[in-house]
Amino acid sequence: MNDAVTVRHLGMSGLRLSWPDAVVTLDPPYVVREPTVVTWTEAERVAGAAGASALAAAPEVLTWLDRDGAALRDGELTAFEGFELLPTAYTPIPYATNAEALRKTWSALRMPTLAARRLSFAVRRPPSPPLAVEIRRGGVRVVVLGQVLHRFLQPTERDRLVERYAGADMVIAGTDYDDEEATGRLLADFGARTNVIADLTGSIRRKLRLPVRPLEIALKAAPAGTLRLDPGDTLTTRTAP
Repeated sequence: MNDAVTVRHLGMSGLRLSWPDAVVTLDPPYVVREPTVVTWTEAERVAGAAGASALAAAPEVLTWLDRDGAALRDGELTAFEGFELLPTAYTPIPYATNAEALRKTWSALRMPTLAARRLSFAVRRPPSPPLAVEIRRGGVRVVVLGQVLHRFLQPTERDRLVERYAGADMVIAGTDYDDEEATGRLLADFGARTNVIADLTGSIRRKLRLPVRPLEIALKAAPAGTLRLDPGDTLTTRTAP
């Protein structure tokens, strides 16, 4: 199965993608020694960057982390440790709707020490947008969309993503709270050979004692045959007929 790709969910937002002859991790929540791609500046996404054997991230993120590495710029194909990376910067989901703001306020009141620590980290983050990333190796294209597919996604931004990533061998998307249906529905636009919906936020929300919703909501709206990926899960899929 030389065309097989294995995906392991490392917890939080972390993923490990394994080809038969190479491995790359994205946003590992603990120190790893493998080539690593950081897609944003949230604490959980950069937690493992310090030990990575090689690092790829936006230029301002590399500077912030005080690391040399491959600079990821929107729309520029970048060579990285035997892979090619094609990043797309996107507008993150709004911080909170009115209802979500109340939930987060209540969370902070119940866990003030944790809230203060997260706020202190947040104010030190550089103003760098999150990245969706296509990882290419041996003619295989795997796209990790992060949480770009949500109900607030603008049509022009959606069109740009689809134009860039349509027809990939595999597309992996996460979802935010209350955006599960939108994630599943929008995933169909990419026409991927294999679709995956991953729980990239549930662990963080549980840590903050915020409510979570099941992936089944997104899967119900997603293309038939879409796979699910929960923390700790591994899936292996062929990327060619």
